[in-house]
Amino acid sequence: MVKALFRRLPLLRSPSPEPVLCPEQAALVDLICAGHNVFYTGSAGCGKSTVLKAFTKRLKELGKKVHVLAPTGRAALQVNGSTTWTYAGWTPESHRKPLEELQKKAHGKFVWKRFSETDVLVIDEISMVENLHFERLNKVMQYALYDPSLTIQKAFGGVQIVVTGDFCQLPPVQPFQHCMECGKELIEGYHRGEPSYSCPTPHHPIWRDEDKWAFASDAWKQCDFVHVNLKTIHRQNDHTFIRILNKCRIGEALTESDKRLLMDHPCKTHHATKLFATRDEVARVNQQQFEKLKAVKHTYWARDTFRWQKKRHPLLSHKAIRKAVGPDGHQPLSALNDHRFYQCVELKKGMLVVLLTNLNLRLGLCNGSQGIICGFVTYEKDKLPAVYGEHAHVKESEIKSYIEGPSAESKVWPVVRFHNGIRRVIHAECSINELGDEKPYSLLSRTQIPLAPAWAMTIHKSQGLTLDRVIVNLSKAFEIGQVYVALSRVTELEGLKIEGDVAGLEAGIEGDRRVQRFLRGRFGSLTK
Repeated sequence: MVKALFRRLPLLRSPSPEPVLCPEQAALVDLICAGHNVFYTGSAGCGKSTVLKAFTKRLKELGKKVHVLAPTGRAALQVNGSTTWTYAGWTPESHRKPLEELQKKAHGKFVWKRFSETDVLVIDEISMVENLHFERLNKVMQYALYDPSLTIQKAFGGVQIVVTGDFCQLPPVQPFQHCMECGKELIEGYHRGEPSYSCPTPHHPIWRDEDKWAFASDAWKQCDFVHVNLKTIHRQNDHTFIRILNKCRIGEALTESDKRLLMDHPCKTHHATKLFATRDEVARVNQQQFEKLKAVKHTYWARDTFRWQKKRHPLLSHKAIRKAVGPDGHQPLSALNDHRFYQCVELKKGMLVVLLTNLNLRLGLCNGSQGIICGFVTYEKDKLPAVYGEHAHVKESEIKSYIEGPSAESKVWPVVRFHNGIRRVIHAECSINELGDEKPYSLLSRTQIPLAPAWAMTIHKSQGLTLDRVIVNLSKAFEIGQVYVALSRVTELEGLKIEGDVAGLEAGIEGDRRVQRFLRGRFGSLTK
């Protein structure tokens, strides 16, 4: 009976249709493709990532050379891009050097070629890009792409620039570490009663902590951005809930009525994911719940591959470095430490899991869908998933090698019953990042079961996911923006439960005043 049931489960992945753009998203894509420098933002669930995919695809179809950047490796992998550091040819030590030295190095063969061949530069998660980092990149590109016919050089050397993100969420990590002029380590202190950072070299600028954001930089002003705020929320439909989330986002105080509604409402949170502020809490809960299950454990190691075009991209040799864990000869690559797919996935029947890919948007199986593993089916050679799109032949080969090689100890696929009632076999998925400045690109790939344990998750890891059911734990103090990120993961109020004292809702909810002034100055009220 069980075998017959599993035979009826679809084994081939149907291509997931691209989301249809709403009018404001389509207008934004048109604006960007018309050549304007654009900053666009919006609340969680407004489709910022959807817009990014749409306009980068269209720009490439128009023959534009587009580089998509992000401030961290994890964020860069999410958008199939590279870090701002890699694009500029910098290492973690580069900020210790004077700006003049960084500018001269920009005339090196590979960096200058990369800059000069860029038509459009896209920076995602702009809230995490620090003022001086943004400014350095601007000045280095202006120097490298210097136009002698201009009295005042264009921002970023005249390259079109598009930046996106939400300044109400993740802030820059450790801002103002080094003086941009001389590279010396800045000294944290106070200036005129405000937290500040100063250089030990006399007459160098003093930086206020509130100026850490990219929008406070001179480079931002030079870009002369068209500022766009996406207003339509696609994740939630409840207007009252959306209004409360917008209050949390912008730092407006919640009324007693708002708090009562969040803390006391009908909940449907059976088999919900718990969100915590710290990784230790998450690891403890997931391990405890996993050990309670008496079913057979199936272990899957990621299959990481680096197809290196040595002659075209000789500086990428470090991408081939492997870690000291995993199957012999197939250890995970260090370059994929921050990948959204886990390097090792352990699964059992009865396990609560979260999907880490858009499997079928039409059926509601998206990045963040939750469900229970209800069984496993044996791998059959003639029933591998159909793969579509770019590098399809590479992906098909990697998935076959994954399940037939040492990565999968058991040659079985998990079957998940999702909370929306749909049951699916979950095959491995191959995610490919293109590296290098010209075709044929070097390809960095990870093939893995796109599932993760979902009894608990950090708020940081949940960013970007759309979850059906969430329990937010307020036992630990939250940083600015964390309450908003946590609450906005869920699609509807019914799927949200808050544990802990109501006072936890106010931790960090006041927001950053400089961000609030910036957003209100550009867009007016954001809570209507």
